[in-house]
Amino acid sequence: MKDKKLFHNLDLMFFPETIAIIGASDVPGKWGFLLTSNILGGGYKGKVLPVNPNKKSIMGLNVYSSLQDIPGDVDMAVITIPAKGVPDILKDCIAKGIRAAIVITSGFSEIGDQGAKLESHISEIASQGGLTFIGPNTMGIVSTHNSLVAVGAPLSPIKGGLGIISQSGNLGTQIIQWATSKGIGVSIYAGTGNEALLKTNDILSYFGYRGEVRAIALYIEGIDDGRVFMESVREITKVKPVVALKGGRTITGSKAAKSHTGSMAGSFEVYSAMFKQTGVIQVDSPSELLNVAGALSVLPIPKSNRVGIMSLGGGWGVVTADECESAGLEIPSLSDDIIRDLDTRLPDFWNRGNPIDLVGEPDPDLHIHALNLLARWDRVDSIIALGIIGQISFYRATLAIQERISDKRFRQEAIESVIEARSDIERRFLTEMARLQKETSKPIIAVSLAEGDAEFVTNIDGYGSVITLSTPEEAVNIIKYMVKYQRYLDNL
Repeated sequence: MKDKKLFHNLDLMFFPETIAIIGASDVPGKWGFLLTSNILGGGYKGKVLPVNPNKKSIMGLNVYSSLQDIPGDVDMAVITIPAKGVPDILKDCIAKGIRAAIVITSGFSEIGDQGAKLESHISEIASQGGLTFIGPNTMGIVSTHNSLVAVGAPLSPIKGGLGIISQSGNLGTQIIQWATSKGIGVSIYAGTGNEALLKTNDILSYFGYRGEVRAIALYIEGIDDGRVFMESVREITKVKPVVALKGGRTITGSKAAKSHTGSMAGSFEVYSAMFKQTGVIQVDSPSELLNVAGALSVLPIPKSNRVGIMSLGGGWGVVTADECESAGLEIPSLSDDIIRDLDTRLPDFWNRGNPIDLVGEPDPDLHIHALNLLARWDRVDSIIALGIIGQISFYRATLAIQERISDKRFRQEAIESVIEARSDIERRFLTEMARLQKETSKPIIAVSLAEGDAEFVTNIDGYGSVITLSTPEEAVNIIKYMVKYQRYLDNL
């Protein structure tokens, strides 16, 4: 259920028009420097108002001695001053009419009882004053649809549909960096820190409400109220997928979680059962968290576990079929119509089965035709295409070998011409993947012949995005989790 007051404050936090940075600094390495630099460098278009009684100018901006010196309204405050000064600053924020804040500062419950008392005190101040803050002890937030990068790490996230909630700031920012390298677009990121006031449940509910968020990646170490969490996430998974990585699944990990954020990790088995009951997709590693959630943010959900496979060579098809069966996915036998069609286009020795072995035939029109046959076949609901993408690296390697054995060096223009031609062929195949994916609402995943050519997400204008992976098992794993989510929806 939407909490209108809370969501209004969160709108001010993630989509502010004016930001006051309390403790802004021009000294490299300080948190006040990092936050100011990253907000400005991230392309934020609103007003940035540094507050520091000892400075007149920071990074070309006029500096205010106090919040009260700032004329007009302020939507959100970023607080980077030492912990002992946070209570008075929160009171100043409330007096200024500020309703949202990010408390970057550490030195609270994560350090022991004295810090916990201070944390309880600032929560009480904020609650009584109608102010919502995230943290303390947080790396910050990102809101790409507002060009806001309010974190303590130099990030350049891509605008997209993946929402990320992390109870670890370092892990959260690392996931954003991985997402950027893979071409995965992020919508909103929240590093929840100690969750003194704003809880993971609150952020989940807000992400469920925001249309910019298509899928949610959640790194969680512990929660205070399992019942509230279940109620919140159950409503969200009805409309968008939530992928979770639970930290602290071992005794050692649980102790580390306690010292890290001050949260109680709890029983791993209890969390797993809770995730299963509420439709949360549970994964086992940070890379899996990003891959699965990133795929769900751009791909349609398959209606069944039936998979069609096409491969440029037989071995990859065999391996992929094995992986599918182990994952509980079905590989239907090819229909007579598809076999008759491909009999006219492939050598007599082709396998006449699913996976379709294209026996190394290089014709790009054949590859696209086979893809169309699988995508339009009513007995499969997802497709894996292996070896069509990724041949560019092999062309480069072949040309390099030829240069080594030839007396006459290849001209650079000739090499570039070959690479460009191959790039056009692969782009054409990716475009057809995207077109068919949009037309059929079936996820189509490519597996690259060479890891260096595997761009996780490729956006095709007019058709949306497709994904390319480095290994067959990655493709199968993503489809497996998507199928589990669809089965949950089917049973609601």
